[in-house]
Amino acid sequence: MQGMRDEQNGIILERLPDGWLAVTMPYVAEWVDRLRKIPGRKWDAEMKRWRVPDNVESVRWLCHYFREDPVEVMSPSLLESYPEFAKLRSGSDWRSLDRLADRMKRKGYSASTQKAYTGHARRFLEQLAAPFSETMPEHVHQYVKKLMAEDRSHIYVSQALSALKFWLCEVENRIGFSKAWIMPKREKKLPSVLSMQEVTRLLGAIQNVKHRTILTLVYSVGLRIGEVVKLKRQDIDPARKTIHIRQGKGRKDRYTVLSAQAYRLLEKYLKMVRVEDYLFPSGDDLGKPINVRTIQLVFYRARRAAGILKPATVHTLRHSFATHLLEEGTDLRYIQELLGHASSKTTEIYTHVSIKDIRRIKSPLDRMMESGDEE
Repeated sequence: MQGMRDEQNGIILERLPDGWLAVTMPYVAEWVDRLRKIPGRKWDAEMKRWRVPDNVESVRWLCHYFREDPVEVMSPSLLESYPEFAKLRSGSDWRSLDRLADRMKRKGYSASTQKAYTGHARRFLEQLAAPFSETMPEHVHQYVKKLMAEDRSHIYVSQALSALKFWLCEVENRIGFSKAWIMPKREKKLPSVLSMQEVTRLLGAIQNVKHRTILTLVYSVGLRIGEVVKLKRQDIDPARKTIHIRQGKGRKDRYTVLSAQAYRLLEKYLKMVRVEDYLFPSGDDLGKPINVRTIQLVFYRARRAAGILKPATVHTLRHSFATHLLEEGTDLRYIQELLGHASSKTTEIYTHVSIKDIRRIKSPLDRMMESGDEE
């Protein structure tokens, strides 16, 4: 039996013949504090390890307290008695997550993509009932089935598959997974769109000038929420009537139009505040942009105050901008450029949302009733 091990090897669990589990680990204050909370635990000074009762309650607490730490289960009988131990991850499993994070940074993936991919990988690990080194295509299939059973969206499941494909194939160089990446059938959902009157009511419901300016800019040029919060003063060019969007989705720069009405509101806002770097700084730190969550909450409250019942988010303003342009006759290619879409197919969805031509159609019920009135 080995004594204390370095932190890299993490926590070692073994079954003892006298009704106890041995927990051997380096001294990490947080780990010790958690283990002390397990009922019946005691310190074995001679062997320099902890003992916890070999029962269901102890196992439940061990899995709860150390589910995100490196744990090696050394006794096969433990896995037979307590299958939940299979979901505890070894140090090598967590180091694989570190390799994933490192590869994404070196390839220049955006912070949002890194966060999303790491989240998907971690969730896959947490439900994987096998060591990560023994991951098989079937495990991926089972995970996708689980996500679909949870009624996750097509976009969510597709992103999860993309994350796992990058991790397993590109980072870990696993082979035999070519048939594991079958994407679920894409949902044919149309984006929610607000009418011009609803947009007017929503923006009018916002009293805070800073917040109203942000959402006005989002609608006026169809910005993504992540783009508007990162705007800097030098990105606004009133002489050319343009806004420079830096490192948007796909890490691409683009120019878009600067609305005259939005600029008037922006000028009013800039006369009221001191802006050093970001156009819309955080209230706590002028060197950081306003939190995305803050804007989402502002939108939610404004939507409620404006009496808008249809489902809508900040991104709905972007959809509304594109749809309104299309209904006014703007060429789809210009809309694609303004939105920063890489493919025209993405922009074409607005042709299905636009009601410009639908409004010209008269329901046969209306014609029938009008005919009846005449008689």
